[in-house]
Amino acid sequence: MKIIDYYLESWRRFRDLQGRTTRPAFWWPFLIHPIVFLVLGGIFAAIFGLSTDQTGPEIVYAIAYVWVLITLGVRRLHDIGRKGTWLLLGLVPFGNLVLLYWLVQPSTSETNE
Repeated sequence: MKIIDYYLESWRRFRDLQGRTTRPAFWWPFLIHPIVFLVLGGIFAAIFGLSTDQTGPEIVYAIAYVWVLITLGVRRLHDIGRKGTWLLLGLVPFGNLVLLYWLVQPSTSETNE
């Protein structure tokens, strides 16, 4: 399954801020993350008897995955010919719209800076 491979590869390359990430290799882990988070929440809620408004150990997964998403974003920006520091654009108002536009663009053949 290619989708699971993309997700696992995102964890294997969690320290890699160099190189490139293709569109599917970026978007599939991005879309699978909430599903994994909800499944972990359900498992921990069943094991520990947590109510729906309590946060369980799955929050540790979410915090760890923030770094994975940052590295994926940096490599994806490299893939479209931009520097990874452009990811900071998401901190300003409407910057996420620009980032979203860039992240859905096809890969470029030029080399990374």
